[in-house]
Amino acid sequence: MTNVTEVEPTVEPVPTSDDLVALSQRHHLLCMPMFVMSTFPTDVGMAAVMEAVQEHLDYWAKLEEESVMFAGGPMLSEVGSDPWSGHGMIIFTAQSLAAAHAIAEADPMHASGARQYELRPWLLNHVVVPDGAKS
Repeated sequence: MTNVTEVEPTVEPVPTSDDLVALSQRHHLLCMPMFVMSTFPTDVGMAAVMEAVQEHLDYWAKLEEESVMFAGGPMLSEVGSDPWSGHGMIIFTAQSLAAAHAIAEADPMHASGARQYELRPWLLNHVVVPDGAKS
């Protein structure tokens, strides 16, 4: 009979969000807390999405002017001629997760029920803006 000795598994510490912020600061990275929102059509269909497009664009243009919206746009299909799925992504700032949800829910796309969203906190450390990206 073989004598088997059980070995405790090694558990490596997993960094917290605060640890990642501190690491970013120590390395002199941008260290800008933001939120990434994925937005996608509900079961009401693409007609509802298209009806809410102008109000949605106006809402985010105002938030861009207020330096809340950082980046955003539609998620494109793999092939240029494929129909758009109605999905989009927006990156923005907010004071808290609750505040970020309030901003997302006030988007006319979401308020009308045309789209729903998923929201995740994100730490922006690097950004490169190509020359002439916005004229």
